[in-house]
Amino acid sequence: MKKFKSSLYPLLVIVLFLGLAGIGLGLFRFTISIEPQPLDISSLPEIESPRTPAVEKVEKLPPALPTISPTLPTPVASPPKSPDPEAVAARRGAFRVSNPTEHPVRVALLARATQSKAYKEPAHWDFAPMEGGSQGLILSLPQDNLQLSKGDILVAFAQDGSRRYWGPYVVGETPIPVWNQQQAEWQLVLQP
Repeated sequence: MKKFKSSLYPLLVIVLFLGLAGIGLGLFRFTISIEPQPLDISSLPEIESPRTPAVEKVEKLPPALPTISPTLPTPVASPPKSPDPEAVAARRGAFRVSNPTEHPVRVALLARATQSKAYKEPAHWDFAPMEGGSQGLILSLPQDNLQLSKGDILVAFAQDGSRRYWGPYVVGETPIPVWNQQQAEWQLVLQP
């Protein structure tokens, strides 16, 4: 047993010394790495590049499109067809909204009070992206049905921080919202 202990001590000292040396070299960020042998490219076969055939004489083709004369006739502008103000004032109907955009949107309404120039309390509706599809959704108020009439103001804006907005639109005075005669309703389709 004594012989075993005497041979164990030098082995323990060597292991301890190597461990301390490894820690010491690690503190100095000393690393040992083995690099791969460089490839001997002289033994690789040569690859011949493909030869391009000689270009023969190219004949010039006539132009495919006819030349356009520099003076074109000016189109005659037709006067915009404005709807009859009395007919627009009589248009009172439901409100259909479609949001085909990729943005969550809030549509706000400031409705004009009947028989006065004052406005009612504003209302708003929130739409998820693509909500309403191609047909749209009819909007209503909590206390009664919603009827848009001339002079009501609409605005829509994205709620995702993209700073997109649509409007303001004045019902019966701006091209949007559109009056649908068959359904007797105003339609607002937000353009992406």
